[in-house]
Amino acid sequence: MTDAPSNRKRSSVRRANVTACQRCKSRKQRCDQNIPACSSCARARVPCVSVDVDGQSVPRSYIKNLEDRVAELELALRNQGAETESVVSRASQDALNSTPEAQSSNDLNLLRLLVPRPNDVQHPQDSAYHALLDTITVPDTIKFPPKHTAIQLTATYFEHSNFFSPVLDQISFDNTITILYQDQTSPGQGTSVQRFQLCMVLAIAIRLLNRTDSSVPTTASDSFFASAIGILTERPQASWSGDLDHLQNLLLIVQYTIFASNLSAAWHFTGLATRLAIDLDLLNETRLSVVDDAHENEAEVNKRRRVFWSTYILETNLCVIFNRPRSIPDEAIFTALPSTGGPESSSPLANHCILFRQLEYEIFHTLNYKTPANGSFFDYKTWKMGMKDRLVEWHANVPALNPISKLAPQNFFDGALYMTLVSLLSPSRHFPRLSEDELRDLAQYASTSIELLQRGFQRRKVEVLLANDAQSVPIWCSFNPLH
Repeated sequence: MTDAPSNRKRSSVRRANVTACQRCKSRKQRCDQNIPACSSCARARVPCVSVDVDGQSVPRSYIKNLEDRVAELELALRNQGAETESVVSRASQDALNSTPEAQSSNDLNLLRLLVPRPNDVQHPQDSAYHALLDTITVPDTIKFPPKHTAIQLTATYFEHSNFFSPVLDQISFDNTITILYQDQTSPGQGTSVQRFQLCMVLAIAIRLLNRTDSSVPTTASDSFFASAIGILTERPQASWSGDLDHLQNLLLIVQYTIFASNLSAAWHFTGLATRLAIDLDLLNETRLSVVDDAHENEAEVNKRRRVFWSTYILETNLCVIFNRPRSIPDEAIFTALPSTGGPESSSPLANHCILFRQLEYEIFHTLNYKTPANGSFFDYKTWKMGMKDRLVEWHANVPALNPISKLAPQNFFDGALYMTLVSLLSPSRHFPRLSEDELRDLAQYASTSIELLQRGFQRRKVEVLLANDAQSVPIWCSFNPLH
């Protein structure tokens, strides 16, 4: 009976420091803030999860269990004759001194500065990039695999990347592996950037293998990614140097977060990448300085072009998925496509994917955004007919494909054509009603898309990627380069 006032005091303090749970926030309904679960979550029989001051997701039941445990410990201390108030005061001061702000040497402080706090974004419940950082445990040492394994995983990475987003040059990266594996007994003697990029390539490659074979575990991928983050935070000035290598490092993180099914993290790191690309003036090569060595200049120009267009591809794809505007409009780009031959070149397939992304975003932009602000007349019907012809022409000029590739499937271009035609002909802001001919064409394209989708399921080339708003967003491996 003597403990009743203390219990009532703890209950009031607890209630005052708890905000609405994530489920009530997402449903925009009032939360009674009960512990261990609010009434709404209790009725739905789902976990009641809230966000603490650090932006971390914490179950309400966990909070109650901790408070109950604290109460038990306080009672045990009082039975031993100790003053609990002084103990709690010292513990609070210790906790304050151990916050991320006080620990400037915290390994993850650098990355936390690169993403906004959950409370500052439009949908705080979608801020899963903080969960990505919170789950990282940086290992003390990096354990690279044997050289033959690293070469096999690297080949897997480039089989996909050379098709969809050629962030790195394969020949240059082969030289990196040679340098890192000079000492077979102790690999990893190169620069911090080389070690970071190898860790990221290995992490992404394992994720890619898991996409085609779910029995492949991703534990090693998580470990390599954690090692890469450890390299970044150990010597940030070497990796975050504000140059083209810096941009490549950001794009590797974007690729990893995409394959780790964390599109929220991919979106925010893509934003960092696009802004750096603008700072480096990669979108306007007319101001590119010319060096004396013609061969070196060709390699540098190709590298700038390839990395810029990789940034373009990744951002455009995410913008269409998230229904958000792009940061670099096509009208501002004065950079040619990468060369398909010579040092630091790209592949014909990658260039063809760039052309598709341009068409895809033009459709998305025209159908969903306002008419031109200059007041000029825009004939949407003529544009729609012309866009249909452009899509068919793009599909007719697909370069030769590798018939044995599992990560660059042949039916990608067929699926891309018909899925985009469905988007083009579906009702939209400027086309709320369709004619009978348009409805007939739309039904035909949708039917073909479904047939291709069914074939993909039969061949185990279609998977479902869960977005961070807990809603299912289907992204087809055989249709969409996010997989």
